[in-house]
Formats: sequence, structure tokens, C-alpha cells
Amino acid sequence: MPHTPPHASARPLAVYALTPGGAALARRIAGALGGVLYLPERLCAAHAATAGAGDTDADGVPDTSSAQPFVSLAELVARTFREHPGHVFVAATGIVVRCIAPHIASKAQDPCVVVCDQRGAHAISLLSGHLGGGNDLALRVAAATGGTAVITTATDTEGLPSLDLLAARAGLSMADIAMVRHVNGALLAGETVWICDPGDRLGLRGTYSAPDQTDADAAGDAYGGASSPARPAPIFRFVDAPGDLPPDAATVLVTPHAHLAAPRRLVLHPRVLHVGVGCRRGVDGAVIESRIRETLAGANLAPAAIAALASADLKANEPGLRQAAAALGAPLHFFDAASLAAVPVPHPSPKAAEVLGVAEVGVAEAAALLSARQAGGAPTLLLPKSAARGVTVAVAAVPDAHAARPRTPFPHASSETPS
Repeated sequence: MPHTPPHASARPLAVYALTPGGAALARRIAGALGGVLYLPERLCAAHAATAGAGDTDADGVPDTSSAQPFVSLAELVARTFREHPGHVFVAATGIVVRCIAPHIASKAQDPCVVVCDQRGAHAISLLSGHLGGGNDLALRVAAATGGTAVITTATDTEGLPSLDLLAARAGLSMADIAMVRHVNGALLAGETVWICDPGDRLGLRGTYSAPDQTDADAAGDAYGGASSPARPAPIFRFVDAPGDLPPDAATVLVTPHAHLAAPRRLVLHPRVLHVGVGCRRGVDGAVIESRIRETLAGANLAPAAIAALASADLKANEPGLRQAAAALGAPLHFFDAASLAAVPVPHPSPKAAEVLGVAEVGVAEAAALLSARQAGGAPTLLLPKSAARGVTVAVAAVPDAHAARPRTPFPHASSETPS
């Protein structure tokens, strides 16, 4: 399954503590970072008995009026672990490990976890340091407490860029998250990692390219050759075409295409495809999703590269469209008839024009182009409309997606359904 890096979540962090001293610090962290505070029931009860005494009661128990009480931390974490994008514990690391262990699944799914001592001296990034944002959260917690962030991920401690973190920050989806260990491992081993990223979405070319190095020098360095024995291997070597990536080296390929895998290749998909959809009333979401996947597969384009689905606002209440968008992890855009009619398309639909009350329109193609236009610049129609099983699909791309052009013939437009 392709992995999509987590986007900024509207859900708040969770902040936990077990002792009065820890509760005081947890309250400060929750306030600074906008987190939900969870404290033992006994601390909340102590505050309730002395309400009005200010930030602490006579015994130094912190104000917990905004805290959520709990009896068992382990039982609470079982309920909250997937509800929050990140968790900060002011507690002993061993306690935290035992509480979260039953719920850890994979780095592609787990929220981040940071552990802090009750003096705020250290904020330890314990889980999901890169993809989940744990390292960044540890830095934020340390800033709030005046302490030091403790980060143990190997690329960070060695001062090397991490490809999974770079991909997440660039909004790129990983075709196979397991490949991250090959490229990060190669960097740690001192190998050159070859990169094909025509749009420089990872932002590495300006910092790591070596304009004075010839291809022969690069190949010698990457494979231990003697063409440049005194020069250490560069961290990255950049190529412009996928075919120029060495098949056996650690490589990174940024592409909207669904193929070109290799044993040590991390494939990253930019979200550049805008899918216009027209459908008959009541078409099931699974049918719409299947049609979209079939259309993309015919052009070797990856579903993980979808930026959005789009249609006419007349279809805004179609459950099938919303189901398909949710299944594909893409937002859904709707456009009114006038906006759609204003977009010239190669295959207008007389039936759609009649339904929408305009002179000429092609819903799938126009919606795809309008959605892509919102991303900026002049979009390109990659796949003209095709129709089957009551669903019409067309695909457009944002301007820097020129490499996404399909390598197979376009399917012929069909009049099976109005679009």
C-alpha cells in the first residue's frame, strides 16, 4: 500500500502526567502547544476541593480545571493512542513504553510520542520521529520547557538528510515505505544515493549537486571506482531521466508513474493528478473508484499521485463520489455550470449541456482542468474523457507535471455516460 505522509492535523496533541510536579509542567506544555491535558483523577479531585486558590492549591497541586481525568494510564492510552496525532508524556520512559507497546503498528501509521522528565530538562523523541513528527515535537516541547531535545534517529545524529522526512515535508507519497531503510542506510554507510527528481520537489539539488563533477567521476565515486580516488563519494547524484538511475544502487525516483521499481529504489509520488468525474445518479463509490484506478493504470499513473477529484456541483450530494474520494484519500472539488462551460474541452457532451442548461460543456474534462488550475498556472489535460459503467473520467495535471504524460495511447472518448 502506498504511504502518504501525514498532513497537518486539526486534532490536538495529548499531554499526560502522573504526579503533581509533572502535572504543573504538563499544563505548561499543553498551554504552549495547544494540547489536551490528561491527569490522574486524584489530582483533578484535589483541585476541585480547593477551587479558587489560583494556579495551585495549598499543597502545590496544579490547576487542573481544564484537564481530563483518568484512573489508569494504560487504559486511557488504549483509547487515545489513535485519536491524537502526537502524545507528550511527563513520566518515566519505562512506564510510557509499557503503555504504548500494545498499540504500535508501523512507522506509516503510528502517531509520534515524546517523553519528558518532570523538570523539563529532556524531551525524548520516542516514536515516529520522522514521519509522525516526533523529532519536531521534541524540539517544540524542549522550547516550551527550556530543556534539551533528545533525538536518536541515525540520520539526524549524523547530520544527514532523511529521505522519509524530506518526502513528508514535500507532500510526497511513498510507494513502498520499506524502501526508506535502503536509501537512509546507504547514506549512513557513505554510499552515494542517486536521485531522479526533475521538479526538485525534495529541494536537494541546490544544496547537494556537484556541478564540477563529470558523470564518469560520479559513477566512479558511487561504485568505488578509481576515476577520482582522492574525492569522497557525493551524498547524492542527480539524473534527469529514470532510465539513468543505476539498477543496483540506492536510488530515489520522484514520479507520478506507478512502475519503475528496483531492489533499492524509493519511489515517491507527487500529488499532481486532478481527476474529473462525471457519473450517473446513484453509481456506487466502489465503481467510481475502480474506474479511476483503471484509467490511471492504463497510462501507468499511480493513484497515490491524485491531488483531487472534481465534478459538477450538481453532483455534490452523490454519495458514490464522496466514497470514492475518501477511498483514494483525495479532496473533492465541485464547480458550477457556468465555470465548467467556460473551459474549452476536446470532447464536449450535448447531454451534459442539456442537463446543466448551458450551450456546451464537458464535465469530466473541464472539472479536471479547473481543479488543476487551482494549483496554479495553465494545466494540461493528460487523459481525455473515457466512459464505462456509468462513470466518465478525465485527468489533468498541474504545470510542473510534464513528466506525467502517459506512455500509452489515450483511450477513446465514449458517449456511454454524459460528462
